[in-house]
Order: sequence, then structure tokens, then C-alpha cells
Amino acid sequence: MTRPTALAGLAEEVTCAICLDIHSTPVSLSCGHSFCKQRVQQSRQLRPQVPFRFPLCHSQAEPAAELQPNVQLRSIVEKFLDAPTQEKKEDGEMQSEDEDESSGPEDGVILCDSCLQEPQPALKTCLTCEASLCQAHLSKHRTKSHLKDHVLVEPCDAQVLAERRCRQHSKLLECYCKTDSVCICVMCCVTSSHKNHEIIPLEEAFGQVQKAFPETLKALQKHEAELNQRITNLLKQEDEVEAEESLRRNQLESLFEQMQLQLENTKAEVLTALRQNEEQQLSKIRTQIEKHQEEKDAASRDIQELNVLKHQKDMLLFTKAFEAIRTRKRNAVPTAAGVTLPTPPILFDELTTDITLRLFQQFLSDTKALFKDLPVCEHLTVSVKHLNGFHSNATRVYAPPRILYDFLHDLHAFPNNQRATEQVQSNQSFSGGRHFWEVDTSNATGWKLGIVQPSVECYLQTFADRLCVFKGQTMIADKGCPVALKVVRVELDCRRNTLAFYNASVKDGDPAESLRLIETLSIPSIYPAYAIFYTSDGYLQLL
Repeated sequence: MTRPTALAGLAEEVTCAICLDIHSTPVSLSCGHSFCKQRVQQSRQLRPQVPFRFPLCHSQAEPAAELQPNVQLRSIVEKFLDAPTQEKKEDGEMQSEDEDESSGPEDGVILCDSCLQEPQPALKTCLTCEASLCQAHLSKHRTKSHLKDHVLVEPCDAQVLAERRCRQHSKLLECYCKTDSVCICVMCCVTSSHKNHEIIPLEEAFGQVQKAFPETLKALQKHEAELNQRITNLLKQEDEVEAEESLRRNQLESLFEQMQLQLENTKAEVLTALRQNEEQQLSKIRTQIEKHQEEKDAASRDIQELNVLKHQKDMLLFTKAFEAIRTRKRNAVPTAAGVTLPTPPILFDELTTDITLRLFQQFLSDTKALFKDLPVCEHLTVSVKHLNGFHSNATRVYAPPRILYDFLHDLHAFPNNQRATEQVQSNQSFSGGRHFWEVDTSNATGWKLGIVQPSVECYLQTFADRLCVFKGQTMIADKGCPVALKVVRVELDCRRNTLAFYNASVKDGDPAESLRLIETLSIPSIYPAYAIFYTSDGYLQLL
């Protein structure tokens, strides 16, 4: 070994681990390490009531422990100072530069545990010593041969250091249990529940997770992208809902404004009719009053003339004047107290008021039901029996006898003494809610559409150019069949127990014109109900 190298090693031995300067009055502690007496005393004065921790080994000593001068070390220091080398100077300059670089600690940084007066920011933390080291103390730590095996990590505080140790055995977490996917210490491998598990070194586990890291990151990024897309879709849906609700709100307000306008117009029409009727009645009464007033005035004049005449002494004059008064024409006075008046356009009595209010309440109930419970479109099918090689789509009903169907209901006799006909009914039954189905009748003649219940059939049927609505054997309505009738909509409301038929031939254009009511009838509240179909020629197409 050359002299400069030997002196460099000697400089390390004669340097105080606290002040990082050559020992001045070195003293020995009970742990065997030596430090400058002045530095140790300063450390004790800063925390007089706390046990003193030795900077290198971190063992504890009482504050009142006696400091023993290290005479031999002091002699070595004196000899070392008498023979300085260039290497020592360079080492001092490098140490000074390191101190300059590590000066100025910022808030929140981990400070060196070996610095006593002005702690410098730590560059590494020794897990074995459980101490954080600045650049200067880290250089000393690395040069110690017995400290070279210590594990150095990025600076961390006491809480992180505690997490690096096993809570059960207070040992470093140096192994990884693949069975339980947890980091464990060596003692856990042989004494705890991990004894028979698959254990690998922490370094190997780190290598494995490093390999799995890109795939995991990619999967999480994909998951994040999917969530972002999901959120975007939900936000778009939210905007659509707000827009649709705004449109519905505007439509509803417009609807009620129109209803209110029509109600006001009807009110004005009724009030006008009542006012006109009143004027007619008063005019008739006044005409009679004027007529009778004229007759009364004439009678009064006759009475006055008679009162004057009774003083007449001349027989001739009296007789002529009296006969003239008596023979004057006078109309008989009617015995009735008044005159016959025109009938009012509307009568308001308790019964009429009650009926009007009940109809209005029913209208409000129907309006609420319309908004709350919209009818559901049912795409019906029917069961078909194959016969003589013929077959049929389950959404078409052909005229018999080309195809015969399974009868899920007894044969029904048409009204007007027609022969019994074969009809089919839907596979699906209805027991609640509102439903509708539409049927194309343009390729059929003599058709019949409706429902069958356990006790009765209700249906719409064509007779020549007539549309007839039946409830059992009773005809409810008889109307002319529209020339443009092609599509019939059957609407069943199980809650209100009603069956309605609509002309749904118009599919485009004004929505108000797309459905024209043919007839609505009340049905028994007995369910289930099935849709029924029949045609005497051609076929019916279920839409």
C-alpha cells in the first residue's frame, strides 16, 4: 500500500463521525466508539433528559455517563496532523463540495440522523442501522468494511422504516410469499403460517413484478379508457335525457295550453248561447208586457168613459155611447202566470253537475293513465298445424281450409246465423298492463280481430262494407268501413278493462292523423285474454 493511500485510510479513522473533522480532544464512550468531547457535550446539552444515542451504533447511554479521554487516539491525531498530504486536501475539498451541495434543506425532506447542529438532507437511509445519512456521513458509512453489507434505500422516515419490518418479528421484509401475495421476513418463513408456502427472495419477486408491470399498466390503462368512455356515454345520455325531458315538458305545456284554450272557447260558446237564450226569453216576455200594457191602457180609457157616461141623462146619447164602449174588441187574458219560453241550451241541476264532474274526473284519470302507462307493442305469433303439405309463417293467418290451426279455444259461431268458423289465437296471453298489436288486413276479406276471455269474445268484424264491433253476441257499433282501411291497431288496457280499435293505415305525416279511433268498448275484468284472428279469404299479416 502506498503512503497516500495509507494516510487516506488513517484520515478516515481520526475523523469524528459527528462533526466530520479531525478529532479534537477525543473521548471514548461505553460502546467503544470515539468522538470529539465538545460535540458529545453539545449533544447532551440539547436533550439533557433524553438518553444519548451513539451516532454510529445507535446504542443508548445515560446522559450522566462519564466521558473517558482516548489518549491513544489523541496521540495518533497529533502525528497525523504533523504529516498532511495532498490526498487529504483533495478529500477535504471534495467533502466541502458535498457539504455545499447538500446544504439548504427544504421543508419535508428527510434529514440526516448523524448531524447534530445543522442536520443536512439525507441521500440514503440504511435499513440495518435504521438511520438516514447525508452525503458526508454516507461516504463514511460506505468506507466501513463491516457496514458494506447494510441495505441502503432512498431516504424515508420512521413510519416507512416501520413498514419495512415485520410487525410480528421486527425483522426486515426480505422474502415474498407467493401463496398469500405478501412480503414477509425470514422468521415468517420458518415459524409462522407461511412455513409450507411457496417463498421466494424479495429480489426475485421484484423481477417478476417488473415483468408483469407493463401488462398490468396496459390493462389498467385500458380499464381507465373504458371507464372514461362509459362516463362519456353516460354524460351524453344525461344530456339526451335533459333534452328529451325539456321537449316533453314543452309538449305537455303546449298540450295543456291547447286544452285550456279549447276549454275557454267552449266556456265562451256556452255562455254566449246562455246569453242569447236569455235575450230571447226576455224579448218574448217584454213583447207580451207591451201588448198587455196597450190593452190595459185601452181598458182604462173605457172605464173613464163609462164613469163620465153614467152622468148622461139623455137616453139616446147614453145608449149609443154605452154600446160603442161595450162592443169594442178585447182579447182574453191568458190564465197562465207567464209565457212559454225557449228551452235553455243547457240545464244545470244537481244531476247534470254531478255527471259533468264525474266525466271530467274520468278525463283526468284517463290523461294520467295515458302519461303513466303507455301501451307496449306486442309482436304476436300463432300456433300452426301442418296439413297436406301446406305450411305457414307464424305471423300470418290464412283463410281456411288451406291451413288449419291449433284451436286453443272452442269454435265460435258468428252472429247473424253464420256457419261456425275456424279462428286462431295468439300464443301469448295478457293479464295486466296496456298492450297493442297491429294487423295488415289489405290482403284479406271477411276478417275478424279482437280478444277472447274465459267468458266472452270481443272483436271487430267486417260485413261487406260495414265495420261491426261485438261483445259476445251483442253488437256494440255498426259503422261504414273506410276505403283506405289497411292496418288495424288493437289496443288492450287490462287495468281499465277496455278494448279499442284504431285505423292505423297512415304511418307517415301528422302523428295526430296516424291513429283514428274506430270504437272503444268495456270488457269484463276476467283474465287471461288472448288475441284472436280470422279471415274468410286471403291472409292477415301480424306486424
